[in-house]
Amino acid sequence: MLKVMNVKTKTKFTILVVDDEPDNLDLLYRIFHREFKVLKAESGPAALEILDRQGEVAVIISDQRMPLMSGTEFLGLTATQYPDTIRIILTGYTDVGDLVEAINSGKVFKYVTKPWDDDELKVVVRQAADTHSILKARTQELQRTLRQESLLNAVTNTIRSALSYQEILQTIVETVGHMFEVDCCILRPFQDGRLEDEWFVYTIPAPDEGQLPSEISLSRMDGSSSSLAHTLWETRQVQVINEAQTDERVQGDVKDLRRQAYQAAGIVSSLIVPLILQQDLMAVLALHQCGKPRTWDDDEVQLIMMVADQAALALSQARAYEQVRALAKREALVNTITAAIRSSLDPQEIFAAITQQLGQALHADGCALSLWTEEDEFVQCVGLHDANQEQQPQLPQSKAPIEGNPV
Repeated sequence: MLKVMNVKTKTKFTILVVDDEPDNLDLLYRIFHREFKVLKAESGPAALEILDRQGEVAVIISDQRMPLMSGTEFLGLTATQYPDTIRIILTGYTDVGDLVEAINSGKVFKYVTKPWDDDELKVVVRQAADTHSILKARTQELQRTLRQESLLNAVTNTIRSALSYQEILQTIVETVGHMFEVDCCILRPFQDGRLEDEWFVYTIPAPDEGQLPSEISLSRMDGSSSSLAHTLWETRQVQVINEAQTDERVQGDVKDLRRQAYQAAGIVSSLIVPLILQQDLMAVLALHQCGKPRTWDDDEVQLIMMVADQAALALSQARAYEQVRALAKREALVNTITAAIRSSLDPQEIFAAITQQLGQALHADGCALSLWTEEDEFVQCVGLHDANQEQQPQLPQSKAPIEGNPV
């Protein structure tokens, strides 16, 4: 039986060896060069210069007794700038005070006495490299978690600072687009079983508008006339599109408008994210990258999903608030008209008050109230409000017969 194995190349850790004796440096290099990338320095100051150029290394092995700077002094200087580096001290004598202080302060991982045993030193250095790998992974995970929390808090606070429903929608799209550094971000609310005609766009600010595709540049001025609306669609699952030119969700036969919209805007990668609250689709958010493809990693997808949850909650609260405001406005209008009706017993004054109050409340150009009975031949206009006239206009007389009137 033939067994085929896929062996991945393992990246070598970099270690730095510091000793004022060239023979010791050469010996340490020969011991570790097959397993690690080895850098050499003949003093503490020289080692610091190497670190300035090289950056963080996995392990530092330093002799204790050196001119200019002792091993513990040198390692102490590296502890703050390179906290994940593992430090090992080589000592040929017992300087208990310095060693204990260095170990207790976390500046030294272990100390090895001279002359050392090569195999034992290899074991110590391998342990140090494994420890560095674990620390580095934990540090990166912590940094990633802190970045996610910071970004999520920033987005959430920004969204909640908006006042109206419209402001929240625009704030969501601008904040998400800016935070995730995409070329274009689009948000379309979903209500009554369909994506609404009103939608919101963020495009990356560019010093030269010519650097952006014309479709995206146009959308900044007049989003309603742009075909960018076709670059997102109703979905309840996150759609990760790394290569739009070959993705079936964009290039399918039944998606002509979508494909044309992607081509017009120069979009090469997308992330389509539904905003869902309690199984109700509130809106759909699209993040677009133009020019060169972008690979959306799992951390970015998870983070945008958390942001989408917060945005969906904010939208739900804003909609509820708008509904309450609409109800309050309607009640106020009814009360105003009712008060106007009750303020007089003259029918003409009542009709005039109804049309004026209703027209003003609805910000209409005009409002007319007409009466008729089955016996009337013509409609009788009894109230008229014209927003362009300060004084009450003259009531017109209808000349169109009621019979056959489309109204």
